[in-house]
Amino acid sequence: MFTTFLRGFVALIALVFTSAVLYRALCQRRTNQILAIRTQSGIAEGRFVPINGAAQWVQIRGDDRSNPILLIVSGHGLSMRAFAPLFRSWEQRFTLAQWDRRGIGRTMIRHGKTGCETWTLDLLAEDGIQVAEFLCQRLRQGKIILVGLSQGTAIALLMVKRRPDLFHAYVGAGQIVDMLRNETISYRAAIERARTTNNTKALKALEVIGAPPYPAVKTWLIKQRWGVVLAPEMATWRPLVLRMTLFAPQYSPRDIYHAFTDVLFMPQPFYEQYMAFDARSLGTSFSLPFFIFHGDSDVLTPTVLAQDYFATVTAPTKALVLLKGGGHIALLTQPEQFLQALVTYVRPLAMLEASKRAVASEETRCSSVVTELADQRSRERCEKRGY
Repeated sequence: MFTTFLRGFVALIALVFTSAVLYRALCQRRTNQILAIRTQSGIAEGRFVPINGAAQWVQIRGDDRSNPILLIVSGHGLSMRAFAPLFRSWEQRFTLAQWDRRGIGRTMIRHGKTGCETWTLDLLAEDGIQVAEFLCQRLRQGKIILVGLSQGTAIALLMVKRRPDLFHAYVGAGQIVDMLRNETISYRAAIERARTTNNTKALKALEVIGAPPYPAVKTWLIKQRWGVVLAPEMATWRPLVLRMTLFAPQYSPRDIYHAFTDVLFMPQPFYEQYMAFDARSLGTSFSLPFFIFHGDSDVLTPTVLAQDYFATVTAPTKALVLLKGGGHIALLTQPEQFLQALVTYVRPLAMLEASKRAVASEETRCSSVVTELADQRSRERCEKRGY
């Protein structure tokens, strides 16, 4: 009796496992069809690129490689590769680059935590600049559009401050301004949300750790976890991110594991520098177009801080777009609304600059041709005169 039961149980488990594997393969195949780049001028590639002494994963996708390049510098522990289906419409207007920086995704898989005690915002910014240079060289363009998301905005701001010549424009999403104020306000919002939703588990955990600042990164990660869980946008985002990650094409079990665990790691020295970050200390004058596309209901990087910061910024062109109903990751939860803002405000600037560059290049070529013809005629006259 027991043997028969055991065999039946094992057979059931095998059937469930096989069905799950087949279903995942089917979903991956469907996603591959959605993601297929079918244009001759398109590009779809991912590779490790030597960046600042460490091979780092860079993914490039787009229907037309002559479109403006757009690099997203993602938030803490967040690889964007699994979210490619969300950006399929973007790839018709931009050549989209996703970068797994140190501590994230495939770069984390390859290197682990090696050298993590040396990670700083400055180091990551230098990495990002080299990624931008690689993209310009690979796609034969002079500049790129830079989009920072959450923690990525701190890195991206450092990048454009150091090398404005590399970028058409800066776009901040989930803009970080003053981390000390940010954490104080977002903690209060989490407490209020826990009480409103009657989430006693979250409320207890948040009250135990108390209000920030926190000396230890582990304590901050507890606050961050509950802040994310309690954010209104997470109700729809959690099932979506789970599905996209599990069924992402070319995602191995290790990719899936890191997709959910990279966010749990941050080196203590890096954390201390990050908590001291204040965007205003970098200066509020920019020599390139400056944009913030921010969720109007962001409780993790409070919208009011982004508005106050934007008011102090001077730039050749600037705009603040509040995405209606958007939270901290409006770039992911409302990609079409975000794309519309990009197409309205940013893409025309990049296209105009690219057009000017093309005209200047053509003028230089024509000038060279004229000079060459003049030299040839001069040589012919000299030959006729016997010189």
